[in-house]
Amino acid sequence: MMIIETSKDVEIFNLYWGHEPCIIVPIWRDLEKHPMNNQLSFLYVRFRNQETDQGDEVMDFILPFNHNDCVNLHIDLTESTYEKYVWNKKGLLQTNLGLKNLYDIQADVFFTKNELPLLEPFTEGLTNFYTRMGLRDDLGQSISIMKWGEVLRGFTNQFEPQLTLSFTDSWINKVMIPVLSHIEQKGIRVDREKFIDRWPDASHHKHLRGDIIYTEYNPYTVTSRPSNRHGGINFSALNKKDGTREIFIPREGTQFVQFDYDAYHVRIISKLIGFTIPHTSGHQWLADQYGCSYDESKGRTFRIIYGGVSDEDKKIPFFKQIDDYIQKMWKQAQIDGYVLTANRKIYLDWIEDPNPQKVFNYVLQATETELNMVIMKQLIEQNEEVVFYTYDSFLFEENDGTDFERINKIQEILEIFGFPVKMSMGTDYSKV
Repeated sequence: MMIIETSKDVEIFNLYWGHEPCIIVPIWRDLEKHPMNNQLSFLYVRFRNQETDQGDEVMDFILPFNHNDCVNLHIDLTESTYEKYVWNKKGLLQTNLGLKNLYDIQADVFFTKNELPLLEPFTEGLTNFYTRMGLRDDLGQSISIMKWGEVLRGFTNQFEPQLTLSFTDSWINKVMIPVLSHIEQKGIRVDREKFIDRWPDASHHKHLRGDIIYTEYNPYTVTSRPSNRHGGINFSALNKKDGTREIFIPREGTQFVQFDYDAYHVRIISKLIGFTIPHTSGHQWLADQYGCSYDESKGRTFRIIYGGVSDEDKKIPFFKQIDDYIQKMWKQAQIDGYVLTANRKIYLDWIEDPNPQKVFNYVLQATETELNMVIMKQLIEQNEEVVFYTYDSFLFEENDGTDFERINKIQEILEIFGFPVKMSMGTDYSKV
């Protein structure tokens, strides 16, 4: 293992970097902070096992940043076009390193085996060591970094032989992870005083940078539907009634603009089963089918979608067609051992106590996520910044002098699959 400390070391590193695929594990100066509010301490770079007369050889390097003993090294990491298997691609995309051809290790392992290799058990002991020795924020000692390198070699040993381009070359690696990384980089502004009052624990405050808090999406779930919990805050379930949402405010000179899908899951289901429903309110349309009020309709619809279609429900053609779809899907899944979405497989043995309705709900959430990623990718390509997204709603910041032509463009992209959205504006997150 070599720590890059001199120009000669750089020359040796470059012999591998430009000609071999590798594994990269970034280590941040604070293991708990968000990448956007953090600094890289070093990169562990492991090149694939080389065959020698003595057997396979691991060639690995440590590239330190702001290391006391290093000369001012200039390493152009943008040059290599070889594949790089990366731990935490989403975080590395938030640095200025300009790395290309990144393939996410978590995606490769999790979405093929439903397992997630964890770095924490390998680093926990060293983290405690640095804390005790007062070195937590100063990893610039060769002996300490070498210890890290030994730990990371052991960590990469567990999955290095398994890595392929089979899944990392998929939409999750190419679309989903870059999209989520892009949203995270934007961050969301908070009223700092209110934020500290609402979350007084000092551990929460380290995730602030000025008045910006960064969210962190976790796509490594069976459905791939991202959770958004970071720093002890569940951003996907902010309370609407206790004033929590008032803490989140737009940047100076802007206001929040939010778009919400009308009856999103109902419309996704209609797309899955090939059933056309009106472009007007989906829940009101269903209320008309039931012969009840709008509010009663929503409750009944949720019960049917998530609980199952009863014989009474099947009298309504929409739900009869849903039940037919579920039964056909379940029958095929028992033969294949998995269900298919547009982009991936969900294996039945990944689902605890699978049954037709439960598997259908997994497909529904996965389909929602896949559609959302396509939409947000298009928004990003049109330079429209999503500040925050939660399943069926998308939050933007727009200038106070609202540009409705731009808002119309956003709405057109959001409605590319034929699902109508409603727009709201507000001076804080509680008002949209």
